[in-house]
Amino acid sequence: MPDNSSKFNPNLQVDIPEWINEEYFHPILKKDLPNFVKILKFTTIPATPPGENYTSLMMRIKMDIEMEDGFTQQKSYIMKTMLDENKGGTFFKTLNLFPKERLMYEVILPQLEAQYEESGIQVKFAPKCHWIEDKTGRITIVLQDLQTKKFKNINRLKGFDMLHMKRVLEKLAEFHAASVVLKEKMGTYPKEFTNTYLPVNYHKSKTYQARLNSYKAAMAKWGLEDYEKYAKMIPSADQYVNAAMHCFNADSQDFKVLNHGDFWSSNIMINYASKSASHPEINQIRFVDFQMCKWASPAIDLWELIICSVESNLRIRNFDLFIRIYHTHLLKSLKFLKYDKPMPLLSDLHISMLKYGFWGYFTTFTHLVLILLPSDKEASLLRLMQPGEEGDKFRMKAFTNPLYVRAVLDIFPFLYRRGILDL
Repeated sequence: MPDNSSKFNPNLQVDIPEWINEEYFHPILKKDLPNFVKILKFTTIPATPPGENYTSLMMRIKMDIEMEDGFTQQKSYIMKTMLDENKGGTFFKTLNLFPKERLMYEVILPQLEAQYEESGIQVKFAPKCHWIEDKTGRITIVLQDLQTKKFKNINRLKGFDMLHMKRVLEKLAEFHAASVVLKEKMGTYPKEFTNTYLPVNYHKSKTYQARLNSYKAAMAKWGLEDYEKYAKMIPSADQYVNAAMHCFNADSQDFKVLNHGDFWSSNIMINYASKSASHPEINQIRFVDFQMCKWASPAIDLWELIICSVESNLRIRNFDLFIRIYHTHLLKSLKFLKYDKPMPLLSDLHISMLKYGFWGYFTTFTHLVLILLPSDKEASLLRLMQPGEEGDKFRMKAFTNPLYVRAVLDIFPFLYRRGILDL
């Protein structure tokens, strides 16, 4: 939920459904503010720039409201709802994103935070959820606007520096540790978090082949030494689907956690204790967007964070150090929560990073492409997958974007050296 409101005119660039109006927010305000009387002004603003949110319609709702004492105040919420079917909603519905996020806000997140509360400290992982509704299969979620509490995102094109990475890895370790302890209490997570959702017959579709052809054509322009060696290792559609499924269906004896599943900088919001740009002091961290949570190896979140959200010059150089930082805090958090099973060894974690290393390639091939693309109203996951001339043109632009090229020139040799591209 980045602070992007200043970049937009209200109601511009996004088709806002008619049902998102003052009347809809009356019961929400009554529940949140019992002394609320009426809405004086109602404004909807896209909560993310064009091309930065691909799976839902996300808006910032700003209101001037009158209270019983006659005073007025401003109120702001973040509202997420499902895309219309003609805008990709049908495709994303097959991935079960919104039912999963609903479960997270209603059931799982309060219990994860309760693990720490029971041990005597307050730990928050997410914004407060004010409202969840499922109306004829369309799920809508209304959340606290973290921007009003001075939370913000870093620049996704730049990535986290070492100071930020340390704190984010520690917060992730706290989240994962609580999920492990909760699993012991519950016995198992709901099927939404253990099942794997892939689009039907994806490996037979033309979309992957279109991306593959564009990707190999772009590789020839990167300046990658001996690029043909890497081009030959790019997986076929069947290999791609099978390897992705392997990452999700971890071995029964592996150490597993509830992964956030979409763990990159725009889903990590930070509040600072000091305003100094040169020496920022991080106060609090919150995670947002819980649509992709999955019970699997922590390698999933670690690969995505390191590949997609670290400053380019730190990504590979400090890769092993990042795993050490995470592991140290994971053990500390598990001990604090009185976890009584064998602790995962650092060597086990490195083995899992290799074992599920395909996620490093997967996230390079998918998420990183769009994350490093400067704001572009044409950008969308559907456009990236679209066969034909229009899709080819967009893919070539995205795959040869200088920021992306700089990243892959480090990432591909690294994956190759670790044997991760040997499918």
